[in-house]
Amino acid sequence: MTGGKYALVVGNGAYSGDMALANPCNDAKAMSARLAELKFNVTPLADATLADMQSTIADFVKRLEAERASVGLFYFSGHGVQINDQNYVVPVDFDRQGGQLASHLIPVQPLIDDMSSDVTLILLDACRNNPSAQRIIGSKGLANIDEARTLFVGGASPTPGGDVATVSGLGGMTADLNKNTFIAFAARPGGFAYDGKGRMSPFTQALVNNMDAVDLPLSNLMARVRQEVLSITKAKQRTWDNSSLLGPFFFNPGSLLLFLGNIMALIGLLLSLIPYSLVLTTYNASWKQMAAAAALPLISLIILLFGMQSVYSRLRGNFQYSDSEEKTVRGHFLLSLQKGGVGGYLGAQLAALWISVPYYISWLRKYDQGATWIPPESLGILTMEMAIAAAFIACLLGTACIFFTRIKWSSRRLKLVQHPRQAQILLGAACGGTLTGGITAPFLMGYFGSMNRPEVTPEYLLPGSIIGASIIIFSIVNFDFERLNARRLGASALAAFAAMLCGGVAAIVVFGPLYALGIVQFIIDQLEQHFDDPVIMISGGAAYGLPVGLILGVVIGAAIVLTEKWSSRPVI
Repeated sequence: MTGGKYALVVGNGAYSGDMALANPCNDAKAMSARLAELKFNVTPLADATLADMQSTIADFVKRLEAERASVGLFYFSGHGVQINDQNYVVPVDFDRQGGQLASHLIPVQPLIDDMSSDVTLILLDACRNNPSAQRIIGSKGLANIDEARTLFVGGASPTPGGDVATVSGLGGMTADLNKNTFIAFAARPGGFAYDGKGRMSPFTQALVNNMDAVDLPLSNLMARVRQEVLSITKAKQRTWDNSSLLGPFFFNPGSLLLFLGNIMALIGLLLSLIPYSLVLTTYNASWKQMAAAAALPLISLIILLFGMQSVYSRLRGNFQYSDSEEKTVRGHFLLSLQKGGVGGYLGAQLAALWISVPYYISWLRKYDQGATWIPPESLGILTMEMAIAAAFIACLLGTACIFFTRIKWSSRRLKLVQHPRQAQILLGAACGGTLTGGITAPFLMGYFGSMNRPEVTPEYLLPGSIIGASIIIFSIVNFDFERLNARRLGASALAAFAAMLCGGVAAIVVFGPLYALGIVQFIIDQLEQHFDDPVIMISGGAAYGLPVGLILGVVIGAAIVLTEKWSSRPVI
């Protein structure tokens, strides 16, 4: 391949009278935006007349030849018709009065023959009509069947007559065996393409949803599109395609990006080996401590193997379409558990090191100054304990924050919000973080507080926790093998950094007054004096956990909002 990628995108919906279609311009706009994201030079054309289409197509064909294009793509959304075994697309100023019918239409096959790019792609979301349409083409009628968009001659049942013979739907076309050509139809030969009840037709919606999947061959892409269209139309519309491609074509090639999620899992594995290695060097470590430390890299290895299996499975074409509008609260919870668990665990490995090392140094200093604490544990044992505690907190934190971003309480039951607003995401994540802090902090304080150790005060806890929370969302976003691309990677990294700053501001807002009023010091004094009282320790844990959880929830919510805004793709 030599030149760039060029696309001509046409959406015709402003036909006269009952022939008018609602979605083609929306289809063309969405397709143009997606192709532009995929580095195509896009020529958009909306509600084009016969003269507009003829001149624009001629210019497009000349440009492909002049630029020695590597990829040339023609997309059409609107009415289409098959006449005497030839396919045509219909301009908006279609003249039904007199003359040869074909002279008022745009033939598809000559366009394919004239496109001189190394790879030629034709996407036809045509053969559409709307209910009760009844127009005359020459001496014949244009009718509609089953709410689909298709052109008929002769009113009800098309039959040969006069100088033309039309057939419902577009006919099959054979890709030129001497060219790298791929032709995709919204419906099987003779079938109908539905206009759709939403803002896009089912075919275009499915294409736009899947075109940016990383390293997805075009053949697998169209299989996904077919499944999605069948699901949306209740098996009434089946897509069709013909190909003479000599090799696989990818709209979004990016093998290195595809494996980045697994690289992250590999980094998590290496980080989890640090506490394990430190425990191995601890001469008095018990077998229970050794087993607990060994569990950390084992879990990381399982995550890595899961990621590798996911990549291999998708490259083989395995796919199960799930309509986002039909997701249930239970399904969202399982997805939150998966994403939150993976992201939380990977984030916990870094957070544990960030918390345990400065805490260990502080413990040594206080002990050397004559504090009444027990001698410091080995760094290995401490890091292992912190890693397990951080994993417990982070997995629950990630799960709860993601889950509550799309959940609301209504009519005495939990309901799923299909398209949450930014405020809903922030509020839901904050609630999830607060709930996590309220659950986990008392439990952990009761455990660690019984050991007569220095308290893990906010100055030690918050920096590592905020970094860990930002890593959680970065892991969640970039462990998505389907949608990962350079833009999303950069957006998620920038969002994670910005979320850290938001967390710092939130920490000052929340804990500043608590320190200024002496509340934090009072709690510390109570915990130090009554470390052997489980009720005091659990109460102190709740006093720490609720505000810390709130701050971490804000970090995760901010990261989700910013990632979605800067990458233009949903995270959850």
